[in-house]
Amino acid sequence: MASVGTSKASIAAFFLLFVFAVSLPPKWATLHLAGLALVAATGFARRTDWHSTAVQTFLLCTALWLVPVLLSASLQHALGVVTAPAWQELPILVLRMLGIGLGLIILVQRGWLTLHSAVLALLCALSIHVGVGLYEWLATPSAHLESWRQTRIDGLANNPNPFGTFMALTAILAVGLLRVQIRRPMLWMLLIAALFCVGVSGSRGAILTAAAGFVVLFPPVNRTRLLLYVGGAGLAASIYLLIGQNASFMHSDTERLQAFAFTLEKIRQAPWIGWGIDAYERLPGLVGPKAPHNMWLDLAVSSGLVALAGAMLSTVLLAYRLYRCSHPSAQLALAALAATVVAGTLEHSILISTHFRGIWVTVTALACCTLAYYGDRPNRSTF
Repeated sequence: MASVGTSKASIAAFFLLFVFAVSLPPKWATLHLAGLALVAATGFARRTDWHSTAVQTFLLCTALWLVPVLLSASLQHALGVVTAPAWQELPILVLRMLGIGLGLIILVQRGWLTLHSAVLALLCALSIHVGVGLYEWLATPSAHLESWRQTRIDGLANNPNPFGTFMALTAILAVGLLRVQIRRPMLWMLLIAALFCVGVSGSRGAILTAAAGFVVLFPPVNRTRLLLYVGGAGLAASIYLLIGQNASFMHSDTERLQAFAFTLEKIRQAPWIGWGIDAYERLPGLVGPKAPHNMWLDLAVSSGLVALAGAMLSTVLLAYRLYRCSHPSAQLALAALAATVVAGTLEHSILISTHFRGIWVTVTALACCTLAYYGDRPNRSTF
C-alpha cells in the first residue's frame, strides 16, 4: 500500500480533522464540514474499488441493520406512527453511516492514507481529548482520585460517559501499537494519561470498555492471565458492592433499571417496526433517563427486532472475520471493535449519539481495511 506523499498531505490532514470532529458536540460546524468532505471523497473511487474486500465488507456489515432501519421508518410513516422520524433525517443517516465510512476506505485504497497513518491519526485526534481532560481535572478545585464519582470529568464531549469511552479507546490503541511494532516514549505517556482519564471520568462503563479491549489484546491463554482476570473481576465486584452502600452512587443504576424495563415494554408493544428514530423521549409513560443507554435496545425500540438482529449479525460477522485473520493488526482491530461494542451496550446509541456514531463508523471502516490488507496476505508485516 502506498505511503502518504507530500502532494497528499492535505488529505491526511483532513482525516485528522475528521476523526477529531466525529467526537465533538453536534453544534460544532467542524463536525458537519469534515463529514461532508469525507463523504465527497467517495467521488475518487474507481470501479475496482467497489469490488474490493474492504468496501464490500463495510457495505454488508452496515446494510444488515441500516436497511431494516430505513424500511421500518417507511412503515412507520405508512401506518401513521406519530413518533416516526422526519423523511429528511433518513438520507442524512445514510450519508453518516455509509458515506463517511466509504470515504475513509476509498482514501486508504487510493493510497492517500495508509492503514498505519489512519490509526495514528485517530490516536492523535483522541490524544487531544486526553489533553483537554487532564487540563479540566487540574483546573477542577479540590479534584482528587478519591472523588472520582463526584468530579466526573467530561472533556470536549461535554459528558463523562463518551469522554470515558474515548479515553478507553485511546488506551487500547496505544497498547496495541506498542505490542505490534512501535516502541515510542510518547505512546507510553499517552497510555498512562488515557488510563488516568478513564479513572477521573467517573464512568464505570469506561473501565469495562478498556478491560474488554485489553482482554482481546491479552487473551487468557495461560493460567497466570486467567487468574489475573478472575482476580480483577472479583475485585471489581467487591468494589461495586462496597460503593453500593452509598445511595448516591447507585442512583444511576436504579434509573438504568427503570429505563431497561420501560424499553422492553415498548419493544413488546411494537416489536417489528418500532417507534421511530429519536422517539424515546416522546414515548408515553417515560420513566428513568431519556435514553435506553444501550445501542441494542435503542435499535429495537426505534426500528424493531429485525434491525436488532441485523446489527448483531453484522457485528458477529465482522468480529469472526477479524478473529480468523490471526494477525496482530487484526487483533488490534478486534480489540477496538470489542471495546466499542461494550461501550455501546453500556452507554450509547448508533442511531442518535453523535459521539458514538462517529467512533462506530471509524472503527468499523478501519476494521474492514485491516481485513482487506491482511486477510488474504497473513504474512505481511504489521502496518
